[in-house]
Amino acid sequence: MAKKKMIETFDLLLKDLLNTNVLFGGKVVIFGGDYRQTLPVVRNGKREDFIHESLLYSDIWPRLEKLQLSENMRAKTDPVFCEYLMRIGNGKEPLTSENKIEIPKLFIVPYTTEQESLNALSETTFPNMHAFFCDVSYVTFRVILMTKNDFVNEINDMLIGKFPKEAKTFVAIDETCESNDQ
Repeated sequence: MAKKKMIETFDLLLKDLLNTNVLFGGKVVIFGGDYRQTLPVVRNGKREDFIHESLLYSDIWPRLEKLQLSENMRAKTDPVFCEYLMRIGNGKEPLTSENKIEIPKLFIVPYTTEQESLNALSETTFPNMHAFFCDVSYVTFRVILMTKNDFVNEINDMLIGKFPKEAKTFVAIDETCESNDQ
Protein backbone atom coordinates (compact mmCIF):
# COMPACT_ATOMS: atom_id res chain seq x y z
CA MET A 1 0.00 0.00 0.00
CA ALA A 2 1.19 3.50 -0.76
CA LYS A 3 2.13 5.77 2.11
CA LYS A 4 -0.54 8.25 3.17
CA LYS A 5 1.66 11.15 2.05
CA MET A 6 1.62 9.83 -1.54
CA ILE A 7 -2.18 9.58 -1.54
CA GLU A 8 -2.52 13.03 0.02
CA THR A 9 -0.13 14.46 -2.59
CA PHE A 10 -2.14 12.78 -5.36
CA ASP A 11 -5.28 14.39 -3.90
CA LEU A 12 -3.61 17.82 -3.90
CA LEU A 13 -2.38 17.32 -7.47
CA LEU A 14 -5.86 16.50 -8.77
CA LYS A 15 -7.36 19.43 -6.85
CA ASP A 16 -4.75 21.74 -8.36
CA LEU A 17 -5.08 20.41 -11.91
CA LEU A 18 -8.88 20.54 -11.85
CA ASN A 19 -9.02 23.81 -9.91
CA THR A 20 -11.36 22.51 -7.20
CA ASN A 21 -11.30 21.67 -3.50
CA VAL A 22 -13.30 18.47 -3.92
CA LEU A 23 -11.56 15.28 -2.76
CA PHE A 24 -9.39 13.90 -5.60
CA GLY A 25 -10.63 16.73 -7.79
CA GLY A 26 -14.03 15.05 -7.95
CA LYS A 27 -12.60 12.04 -9.78
CA VAL A 28 -13.46 8.47 -8.83
CA VAL A 29 -10.38 6.82 -7.32
CA ILE A 30 -10.42 3.16 -6.33
CA PHE A 31 -8.04 1.60 -3.80
CA GLY A 32 -8.00 -2.14 -3.29
CA GLY A 33 -6.47 -4.60 -0.92
CA ASP A 34 -6.46 -5.78 2.65
CA TYR A 35 -4.90 -3.05 4.78
CA ARG A 36 -3.84 -5.65 7.34
CA GLN A 37 -1.61 -7.29 4.73
CA THR A 38 -0.29 -4.32 2.78
CA LEU A 39 1.26 -1.83 5.18
CA PRO A 40 3.61 0.75 3.66
CA VAL A 41 7.35 0.22 3.93
CA VAL A 42 9.20 2.44 6.42
CA ARG A 43 12.96 2.01 6.46
CA ASN A 44 14.12 0.94 9.95
CA GLY A 45 10.58 1.52 11.20
CA LYS A 46 8.72 -0.06 14.08
CA ARG A 47 5.22 -1.53 13.91
CA GLU A 48 3.58 1.77 14.85
CA ASP A 49 5.58 3.60 12.15
CA PHE A 50 4.13 1.32 9.46
CA ILE A 51 0.61 1.84 10.73
CA HIS A 52 0.89 5.63 11.06
CA GLU A 53 2.18 5.89 7.48
CA SER A 54 -0.88 4.09 6.12
CA LEU A 55 -3.90 5.73 4.54
CA LEU A 56 -5.91 4.71 7.61
CA TYR A 57 -4.21 7.56 9.53
CA SER A 58 -4.79 10.19 6.87
CA ASP A 59 -7.42 12.94 7.10
CA ILE A 60 -8.65 11.54 3.79
CA TRP A 61 -9.62 8.12 5.24
CA PRO A 62 -12.88 9.15 7.00
CA ARG A 63 -14.04 10.89 3.80
CA LEU A 64 -13.72 7.76 1.64
CA GLU A 65 -16.58 5.41 0.85
CA LYS A 66 -15.51 1.91 1.88
CA LEU A 67 -16.91 -1.13 0.11
CA GLN A 68 -16.26 -4.71 1.11
CA LEU A 69 -16.31 -7.65 -1.23
CA SER A 70 -19.12 -10.04 -0.49
CA GLU A 71 -17.28 -13.17 -1.60
CA ASN A 72 -13.59 -14.03 -1.43
CA MET A 73 -12.90 -15.78 -4.75
CA ARG A 74 -9.46 -16.96 -3.63
CA ALA A 75 -10.94 -18.64 -0.57
CA LYS A 76 -12.69 -21.12 -2.84
CA THR A 77 -9.42 -22.68 -3.96
CA ASP A 78 -7.75 -22.83 -0.53
CA PRO A 79 -10.26 -22.13 2.27
CA VAL A 80 -8.01 -23.49 5.04
CA PHE A 81 -5.18 -21.09 4.19
CA CYS A 82 -7.60 -18.18 3.81
CA GLU A 83 -9.10 -18.92 7.23
CA TYR A 84 -5.56 -18.97 8.67
CA LEU A 85 -4.82 -15.55 7.13
CA MET A 86 -8.11 -14.16 8.45
CA ARG A 87 -7.30 -15.38 11.97
CA ILE A 88 -3.94 -13.59 11.74
CA GLY A 89 -5.54 -10.42 10.36
CA ASN A 90 -8.26 -10.42 13.01
CA GLY A 91 -5.77 -11.05 15.82
CA LYS A 92 -7.30 -14.47 16.62
CA GLU A 93 -4.30 -16.69 15.76
CA PRO A 94 -2.58 -17.88 18.98
CA LEU A 95 0.82 -16.36 19.77
CA THR A 96 3.95 -18.08 21.06
CA SER A 97 5.57 -17.16 24.39
CA GLU A 98 7.72 -14.66 22.40
CA ASN A 99 4.51 -12.93 21.22
CA LYS A 100 4.92 -14.23 17.65
CA ILE A 101 2.71 -16.22 15.32
CA GLU A 102 3.84 -19.78 14.80
CA ILE A 103 3.85 -20.71 11.12
CA PRO A 104 2.42 -24.20 10.61
CA LYS A 105 4.97 -26.82 9.57
CA LEU A 106 2.91 -27.37 6.41
CA PHE A 107 4.07 -23.94 5.15
CA ILE A 108 7.75 -24.39 5.99
CA VAL A 109 10.44 -25.93 3.81
CA PRO A 110 13.03 -27.21 6.30
CA TYR A 111 16.64 -26.12 5.89
CA THR A 112 19.21 -28.86 5.39
CA THR A 113 21.77 -27.50 2.95
CA GLU A 114 21.26 -24.50 0.70
CA GLN A 115 20.98 -26.58 -2.47
CA GLU A 116 18.72 -29.25 -0.95
CA SER A 117 16.47 -26.59 0.56
CA LEU A 118 16.21 -24.68 -2.72
CA ASN A 119 15.36 -27.91 -4.54
CA ALA A 120 12.72 -28.74 -1.91
CA LEU A 121 11.28 -25.22 -2.17
CA SER A 122 11.04 -25.35 -5.95
CA GLU A 123 9.61 -28.89 -5.93
CA THR A 124 7.05 -27.93 -3.27
CA THR A 125 5.99 -24.81 -5.18
CA PHE A 126 6.25 -26.24 -8.70
CA PRO A 127 5.79 -30.02 -8.39
CA ASN A 128 6.29 -31.97 -11.62
CA MET A 129 7.11 -28.79 -13.51
CA HIS A 130 8.60 -30.77 -16.39
CA ALA A 131 5.16 -32.26 -17.05
CA PHE A 132 3.28 -28.94 -16.96
CA PHE A 133 5.74 -26.44 -18.43
CA CYS A 134 3.47 -25.67 -21.42
CA ASP A 135 0.45 -24.91 -19.20
CA VAL A 136 0.55 -21.18 -18.41
CA SER A 137 -2.03 -21.50 -15.61
CA TYR A 138 0.30 -23.92 -13.83
CA VAL A 139 2.81 -21.18 -13.06
CA THR A 140 0.41 -18.24 -12.70
CA PHE A 141 -1.03 -19.56 -9.44
CA ARG A 142 2.33 -20.19 -7.78
CA VAL A 143 4.98 -17.83 -6.47
CA ILE A 144 8.23 -17.83 -4.55
CA LEU A 145 8.91 -14.52 -2.81
CA MET A 146 12.52 -13.55 -2.12
CA THR A 147 14.14 -10.67 -0.28
CA LYS A 148 17.03 -9.99 -2.63
CA ASN A 149 17.57 -10.01 -6.39
CA ASP A 150 20.53 -12.37 -6.02
CA PHE A 151 18.19 -14.98 -4.56
CA VAL A 152 15.62 -14.31 -7.27
CA ASN A 153 18.21 -14.84 -10.01
CA GLU A 154 19.40 -18.06 -8.38
CA ILE A 155 15.87 -19.47 -8.10
CA ASN A 156 14.98 -18.36 -11.65
CA ASP A 157 18.12 -19.99 -13.07
CA MET A 158 17.35 -23.20 -11.20
CA LEU A 159 13.72 -23.28 -12.37
CA ILE A 160 14.61 -22.44 -15.98
CA GLY A 161 17.12 -25.29 -15.88
CA LYS A 162 14.24 -27.69 -15.17
CA PHE A 163 12.47 -26.89 -18.44
CA PRO A 164 12.94 -29.70 -20.97
CA LYS A 165 13.75 -27.39 -23.87
CA GLU A 166 16.86 -25.31 -24.40
CA ALA A 167 16.65 -21.70 -23.18
CA LYS A 168 16.75 -18.86 -25.70
CA THR A 169 18.00 -15.38 -24.92
CA PHE A 170 16.42 -12.41 -26.70
CA VAL A 171 18.33 -9.15 -26.72
CA ALA A 172 16.53 -5.81 -26.64
CA ILE A 173 17.90 -2.40 -27.55
CA ASP A 174 17.10 0.40 -25.13
CA GLU A 175 18.37 3.35 -27.16
CA THR A 176 17.44 5.02 -30.42
CA CYS A 177 19.54 5.04 -33.59
CA GLU A 178 19.76 8.84 -33.47
CA SER A 179 21.49 10.13 -30.34
CA ASN A 180 19.45 13.37 -30.55
CA ASP A 181 16.24 11.37 -30.07
CA GLN A 182 17.28 10.01 -26.69
